[in-house]
Amino acid sequence: MQAFKYEFSSDGTDWDFVPYDMYLYGGGGIGGWASLCGIPNGCVALLNLIGLHGALGADVMGHYSSSEWPGSQLPDLYDDPYYGNGGTGGYTWVKHPIPDDEVLAHVIPYSPLCHISISKWCYAAGVSLADMGPYSYQHKNDRCGKLCADMAAYTAELINHYALNGASADPYSIPAETAACGVCHKSNSTEHGAATTGKMDCAECHKPGTYHVPNKVVIEDAWTEDGAGNPKDTFTGGDPIVAKVKFAVMGAGAAYVKTVKSKVRGKCGRIMACKKAETLMAGVYTWEWSGTVPGSCTGAAKVVIELKSFDYEGGPLASDVREVHAFTVA
Repeated sequence: MQAFKYEFSSDGTDWDFVPYDMYLYGGGGIGGWASLCGIPNGCVALLNLIGLHGALGADVMGHYSSSEWPGSQLPDLYDDPYYGNGGTGGYTWVKHPIPDDEVLAHVIPYSPLCHISISKWCYAAGVSLADMGPYSYQHKNDRCGKLCADMAAYTAELINHYALNGASADPYSIPAETAACGVCHKSNSTEHGAATTGKMDCAECHKPGTYHVPNKVVIEDAWTEDGAGNPKDTFTGGDPIVAKVKFAVMGAGAAYVKTVKSKVRGKCGRIMACKKAETLMAGVYTWEWSGTVPGSCTGAAKVVIELKSFDYEGGPLASDVREVHAFTVA
């Protein structure tokens, strides 16, 4: 912000009216709530003032979350202490950064949240928030001060590159693990639990549970259709019939999924077998089988589906069986 104020001071812009302290609310994760760290908050707020928060905001958040902190890219500050005007708040400070080879830990937060970022680092460093470093101020404050300086420089680099090239110098991409979660957990769906949106690393807070064991297969629904693809629950002899099953494969890696004792049957016996096997990654799938209702078949009937997943060595991992759909043959 100082750079923008200086650069455009004589151009009749409003930069001189923007107070330095307007983003102090971000300290402590916004009012001490330890939510979004005030550093990326301030960086993206500045991007907003120049209309680039949409183009570069995700890159700032991603860089903060996926970088190892504190960085060592502050060589020009190690010989001289920090000195800064605290802004209209009326405070100054003089700090000497701890040399990088004396820093107690370097940690990737995998999150933009203040609580996770700081707590993870303190745990790895073996210090509390109040533990003092060799220069009479907290280890934690040395870490956060360096992080702030690095993020300011990174944001400036993004802005400069965008001004020259019209594109980000470091476009953010969602990690593969988080993208895999998004296959099932979507903003417009509740197929596997609450709908969600966002780009944060899911596994940082959400640990694998009952439905996230390796390669679990879960049947969601089974139904019957006519030959034209219309759902249908009443058939007569000679009618075409299509049985469908919708299921989810959950977990990491590939799973070999196959039907076990799966069929469409009525009082007249088996109407058709439902056999299939396929190697699948995590996701939602629909399998179908086609046949014809026997002319002599009448009465109640049902779709019986059992799916089982196997690892590459052939051992079973998990199965789900349901007689989930009943229909009638008149």
